[in-house]
Amino acid sequence: MRIGIWCAYGKTLEATDGIGVFVHNLARGLVEIDAVERVELLVHAGDEPLVADSVTAGSGRVGTIALQRLRLVDRWRWKGLRRRHRRLSDRLDPDSGRPPGLATGREVSRRLAIERAIRGIFGGQRVSEPHAFEACDVWLLPHVAVERRFRAASVVVVHDMVPLHFDGVVKRSDLASFRRRSCSAVEDATLVGTMSRTIRDADVVGLLGCDPAKVRVVPPATPMEIGEAEEEPSPAIRAATSRPFLLYPAAFRPYKNHATLLAALAELSRRGRTDLGLVFTGSGAVPSEFEPLVSQLGLRGRVHPLGTVSRGTLSSLYSRAAATIVPSLYEQGSFPILEAIHRGCPAAASDLASLRESLSPLGDAMIYFEPRSAASIADAVERILDDREAVRARQASAFAAMRRRSWRDVAGEWVAVFEEAIAIHHRRTGPTGA
Repeated sequence: MRIGIWCAYGKTLEATDGIGVFVHNLARGLVEIDAVERVELLVHAGDEPLVADSVTAGSGRVGTIALQRLRLVDRWRWKGLRRRHRRLSDRLDPDSGRPPGLATGREVSRRLAIERAIRGIFGGQRVSEPHAFEACDVWLLPHVAVERRFRAASVVVVHDMVPLHFDGVVKRSDLASFRRRSCSAVEDATLVGTMSRTIRDADVVGLLGCDPAKVRVVPPATPMEIGEAEEEPSPAIRAATSRPFLLYPAAFRPYKNHATLLAALAELSRRGRTDLGLVFTGSGAVPSEFEPLVSQLGLRGRVHPLGTVSRGTLSSLYSRAAATIVPSLYEQGSFPILEAIHRGCPAAASDLASLRESLSPLGDAMIYFEPRSAASIADAVERILDDREAVRARQASAFAAMRRRSWRDVAGEWVAVFEEAIAIHHRRTGPTGA
C-alpha cells in the first residue's frame, strides 16, 4: 500500500505544530507496518526541509512530493470565487442570522458551479513527482481544507469543528462558507476519520451531518518525541518566572478561555495566594482587552504573555511551573497536558467530554474543573499546590501506563481504515479508479 498524506495547507505541517504532531507521528508509525510500501508527504515546494526529520526516520520508505503554489492569476480567480461562495453560502445557510429570503434552485446550482471551479483551480496545481502522486492508493487529508478531488481513495480527518461552536475563530463573513466547505470535504471523502467518539458524535455527525456509518474513530498515542531538551531561558523569561507561576501554553483564540484563567488567579489572590504568577505562551496577537482586564483584576506585574517560544524554552517552562492549567472551552485533546506531565509538571484541565475521553488512561490522577468558573479553576490549582508532589507522582505513574499505546498501534488501526477505503473506492470506480 502506498499512502499519500497532504501536508500543504496555508503552511506546510511541521512535526511540532498542532495537526503536524499527528501527521508526523503517524507517518513514522506507518512505516513499521508490513502492509505499507511507502508514505508520501505532500508539501509546498521549497518546504521539504520542514519534514526532513520524518523522511530520515522513515528509512527510505517516507518521501516527499512538492506542490507548486498557485500562480498569481489563479490566486486572483480563487479569491473572486471564494467571495461569491461566501455570499451564496450566507444566503443559503439557515443559521446565517439573515432574513431567510428565497433560496432558489438556481442559487444552489451556482454555488455548486463555484465549488467545481475552485476544485479545478487547485486540481491544476503541478506536483514535482506526478507518478508518485498518482501511485498513491489512498490519500489521508489531516484537515478539511483541501478543495480538490482525488482519483484514489481518500480519508479526511476531522479533529474538531471549533469555528462552528465559537464566534471569532473564523471571520463571521466566512462562517457559512466554512460550514459548507467542511460538509463538502466529508461528502467527497471515501471515509471520514476522527480521534474522538465525542467529536464524531457532536461535530462530524451532529454539525456536518455526516452519515455515522462513514466515520471511523482511531485514538492517538502519546507523541514519540514529547518534550524537547531544556534550553537555558533568556533573562526576560527568567524575570517573568522569578516567582511561582501557572503555565498555559495556548494561542490567543476565543475558545482558549484565557480571561477566566486570569479571573481564577485573582480569586487565588483573594484566598491568600498572592505569590503566584501566570505565564502564557503561544502564537497570535495579545487581544486589545487583555491588559485592561489584567489591570482591572489587580494582576499587573504578575501576568506574562511570552508569545511563541522555542520547544526547548517551553520544556524549561514546564519544569519550572508550579502547574500547567488548560481551561479551554473546546478541544479534541490536549498535547500540553501530556507534555507537562512528561516534564514533571502537575496539570489540570477543563471538564469536557472530549478531554475526559482522550485523557481517560490517566484515570483519577487527572484533575478537572469547570472551565467557565474561576472558583472551580482556583479549587483545582489549590488541590495541586496543597499536595503537589503526590499529584505529580500519581500523574507520572498514570502517564507511564498511557505511553504503552504506541504509534505503531495507531498506524495499524489507520491501515485498516485505509484498506477499507481502498476497497470501497474500487467497488465504486473499478481498480483503476477511472
